[in-house]
Amino acid sequence: MSIRNRTAAFCDRFGLRVPILLAPMAGASAPALSIAVANAGGLGACGALLMAPPEIVAWSNEVRVASNGRFQMNLWIPDPAPLRNATREQAVREFLGNWGPAVAADAGDTRPPDFAAQCEALLEAGPPIVSSVMGLYPPQFVALLKARGISWFANTSTVVESRAAEAAGADVVVAAIAKAPG
Repeated sequence: MSIRNRTAAFCDRFGLRVPILLAPMAGASAPALSIAVANAGGLGACGALLMAPPEIVAWSNEVRVASNGRFQMNLWIPDPAPLRNATREQAVREFLGNWGPAVAADAGDTRPPDFAAQCEALLEAGPPIVSSVMGLYPPQFVALLKARGISWFANTSTVVESRAAEAAGADVVVAAIAKAPG
């Protein structure tokens, strides 16, 4: 199949008029931009990494009402909680304080929004597409997406992760694999 035919099939499958997908950048996903991209025939996007569940639902509702409804919402798959070392953290704060403003003693206590609650909000928001980056969604969440007819775009950075995403049920694997120098 030619690239033109594959592109047309992709656009038809996901309700797009043009093969333009807005990147879901956390903190830079203004609804107005996604509305404009969707209404121009592309795919709007929201990087929901830092959003609380009510914000995810509100963003989705705003974009759905003002556009043709073609958008994706993205979450980073969280790493396990890091092991903390108060002595090392103090040393880093002191070092950084030599180069700029003092770092608050509680700076390392910041926690991202609850991932499970964000996943529940994605299901409630019901975007046509969700995407993941920095890992794969848990199998039980993928099953809930599939049951609701929500497509999953898995952003991957290695061949191994790409194959794992396909095996886990990703509808689309978005591979950003860099060639090694040489």
